[in-house]
Amino acid sequence: MKHCQDLHLALSTDNTADTDAVELHDELIALSELISPKTSPLKVLEFIARNDFFTPNTAVALRILLTLPVSVASGEGSFSKPKLLKNYLRSTMSQNRLSGLALISIETLLLYILLDITKHASALETIKN
Repeated sequence: MKHCQDLHLALSTDNTADTDAVELHDELIALSELISPKTSPLKVLEFIARNDFFTPNTAVALRILLTLPVSVASGEGSFSKPKLLKNYLRSTMSQNRLSGLALISIETLLLYILLDITKHASALETIKN
């Protein structure tokens, strides 16, 4: 009964409420005799809809329950996967791979220096001619 009252208070604004705590409690007791305890909330709502919403307070409570997000961790987990992968690759980097990355970096720097020198050399050639 306490949970029904808590839900009633949470869904109340000023003088109006989406559910009635006492009726919701009675509806839940009646439903517990009609359906098995392991039935999912969605199946219970479908059962109520097939039977002309004979428990309106329970239907409102179930619709709210079924639209609430369960967790935000699953969304955040997808964003952290690249970070985890990057950390894993950094921590498992072998000496061979580190040497290769260092060579690539040095060769790239040398390439830029050579390109700069050839650019200046061609500029000098055009000035001489």
